[in-house]
Amino acid sequence: MNAVTAEDLPALAAGAHLLASGAGRTDVDGVLHWLSALLTEHGPVPLVQPDELAPDTACAAIGLVGSVTALAELPMVGDEPLQVVRALEARLGTTLGAVAALDAATANALTPVAAAASLGLPLVNCDGMGRVFPLIHQTSFALAGVSLTPLAAVGATGDTLVLDATPERAERLLRAAVNVSGGWMLTAMYPTTTARLPSAGIVGSISRAIAVGRALLDATDTDDLAIRLKAQAGSRVLGTGRVVELEHRTRPADTGHPAYPSSIVVRSHAEPVRLIRLEAQNELLLALVDGAVAAAVPDIICLLDPHDGHVIDVESVTVGSEVQVVVVPAADVWHTPQGLALVGPRSFGFPLSGMGHQGM
Repeated sequence: MNAVTAEDLPALAAGAHLLASGAGRTDVDGVLHWLSALLTEHGPVPLVQPDELAPDTACAAIGLVGSVTALAELPMVGDEPLQVVRALEARLGTTLGAVAALDAATANALTPVAAAASLGLPLVNCDGMGRVFPLIHQTSFALAGVSLTPLAAVGATGDTLVLDATPERAERLLRAAVNVSGGWMLTAMYPTTTARLPSAGIVGSISRAIAVGRALLDATDTDDLAIRLKAQAGSRVLGTGRVVELEHRTRPADTGHPAYPSSIVVRSHAEPVRLIRLEAQNELLLALVDGAVAAAVPDIICLLDPHDGHVIDVESVTVGSEVQVVVVPAADVWHTPQGLALVGPRSFGFPLSGMGHQGM
């Protein structure tokens, strides 16, 4: 595909929801409505491969930091993409010729399209995660040595922030700013040139999210969906069953991540009956079948409704829910030693080594 149109948005949102690994899709309908209006006004957004642009084309990753629920309560005015890019350009002393996605999951698959439409720029078909991770320095851009900062951010209160800091300091300062800026900020970060994106970005992630979303929307039943998802994303099914135990802890995980841990136990329907235990910190991070590790971050663990194939968020699971546990392999870069050190199980507090995977 060579453009993102208004007709692609439902599929993009659906695919981004699955790739969010159980993190909520809550209240992205407002973002979808806004983005659809933008594309109707400005036309389709060109979707380009990194090598289709001049190597010295300046670009940056666009992404929302904070709560999508807060965004629904305090929606964007509409000029935030222009504000945040202009603030970064002023700091850099150069003009961007393209934008990319920070991550192609949840609302962050949509905000770069909005930025590209608002600015009249192409959207590079890549992102920095291939899924969602909780911290802004957990990216393939960072692994490749692209500097996170300078970054610019615009919040619900209209404040504009430009940061130059180490990745860890930038994370803490930005989160503090989000907390006093209405609960969300639109950011432009990882300024670089398109020459670096073939090796630094996860190429093809936007078109992949759309293809995954079409599989979710077009499947005739759950068996058809399993076939489509395996073809599009290399997914596998761990099991289908009923949630028999659920625990939401009331204090954050002691790992430096802005998350509250949860545990979900699923009793499978198939014989022999198995117990699938899922551990989450906003996103689903670990799956054990009868006590043995069956899947772990960085691979994408997600829940589907076995009756209609809809993606189920961690926060909406209740005891008695019927779920199908599906695993989608992460991008190969996350299964390197450097990738696992940044986003593997140990980085989330699970004392596990890297697991084998079926690469993308």
